[in-house]
Amino acid sequence: MKVKDVRCEVYLREQPQPPKAMTGSKWPALSGKIPFTILRIITDDGIEGCVIGGLAINELAVSQIKQEIIGRDPFDREWIWHRLWRLRDPGWGHMPITTIVLSAVDIALWDIAGKALGMPIYKLMGAYRDKIRIYASSFGLPTTEDYVEEVISCKQRGITAYKLHVRQEIAVEACRAVREAVGDDMILMLDPGGRYTREHALRVGRELEKLNFYWFEEPIPDYDIEGLIMLREKLNIPICATEKVPQWNMFIISEYLVRRAVDMVRCDTLMSGGITPAKKIADMCDAFGVQCELHHGLVPTGDVANLHVQCAIKNCAFYEMRWPDFRRFALKEYPELDDEGYLHIPQKPGLGVEIDWESLGKPVKSY
Repeated sequence: MKVKDVRCEVYLREQPQPPKAMTGSKWPALSGKIPFTILRIITDDGIEGCVIGGLAINELAVSQIKQEIIGRDPFDREWIWHRLWRLRDPGWGHMPITTIVLSAVDIALWDIAGKALGMPIYKLMGAYRDKIRIYASSFGLPTTEDYVEEVISCKQRGITAYKLHVRQEIAVEACRAVREAVGDDMILMLDPGGRYTREHALRVGRELEKLNFYWFEEPIPDYDIEGLIMLREKLNIPICATEKVPQWNMFIISEYLVRRAVDMVRCDTLMSGGITPAKKIADMCDAFGVQCELHHGLVPTGDVANLHVQCAIKNCAFYEMRWPDFRRFALKEYPELDDEGYLHIPQKPGLGVEIDWESLGKPVKSY
């Protein structure tokens, strides 16, 4: 089997609307259509790997990918990944291969491998489970009452964990109110997005410990390794970080592990450069006895690719599901969330999901 062609098509979809609690004068309704891409890697056997991506997958990127992988065996994922990694854009805009492009190619190749062998991707990696518990990941809501209303609705839905994204002014107040609303039998997390100083993060962390929060995510900027070490030494609540580290360079993640700067590492299949490096990062974390909690996948196929990695490793407790999840588009079906808060992985070959080509209409551009 050889790679025969690489194509990218640009489609338009309706602008997703913000959650109900976000609407109002500060959260105006959105209108119009926004573009997205679908990368297709096609083999001479007719098998296709399809991945939804961003606009970084442009004509120049596709031309570069074609030069490198047409005629290659699609099972040569490791060679292809390292070849494209060497061609990646370091941020200066000189090269068409960005981390998102690299991720899309790698996920598409895994999709091909699974389809060719008639197996879901997580089975190819070595399955650990076929479902994983989710946590509902909030948007930034206007008031404490909005968080309380949302977490109660999540609990009624059978969801057993909830993460707050909340502005600094009401963070501790909202965390207290949410804990009081759901009691002690629901897992809670806080993610301020790296916006705190070391001192403020220490004060908030101590409050979260009193409230029995499960983790404190990105309390300060990821680049502040010394600050993370300080927080980890002074707090009992686990520190989860590295979301904004350039994760295509796995050696950077190793620095956080060697220095014991975090209790939990963040990565995902889009930010990290694909399924191949995400699995490596998770295995590296496992060697250090550290959890590897994957970020949400930004687009539907990214979410599904994350799910395959999570079901192939032991050291991951949760799947992050944006709540409410209004980012679903372009697929015929989505992984099933059961009444006990577990997401079940598709059992079809490859990613296990299909592009709903009929619903997309004609592409506005192809290259």
